[in-house]
Amino acid sequence: MGIIFEIIFELIIEGSAEAVGHKKVPMALRILAGVILAAIYGGIVFFLLYIGITEKNWIVVILGVFVAAAFGFYIMKAIRKHLK
Repeated sequence: MGIIFEIIFELIIEGSAEAVGHKKVPMALRILAGVILAAIYGGIVFFLLYIGITEKNWIVVILGVFVAAAFGFYIMKAIRKHLK
């Protein structure tokens, strides 16, 4: 069951990431894909920060900040690519 969940989750993330960058995809679907990506990564970051702070595990907090920064850099890269 875990493998099926992992495959479905990977398809959603990769499909959303590719749909956001293509100009052939309608704008409404690109916005929806962007919202899905932001919600997934925001949830992961929130979960890591929450667990790290409540358990006082600073490594998990640093991992959450790293994931947030990596997603931020991905967003900046996608915006720059889209504007060119």
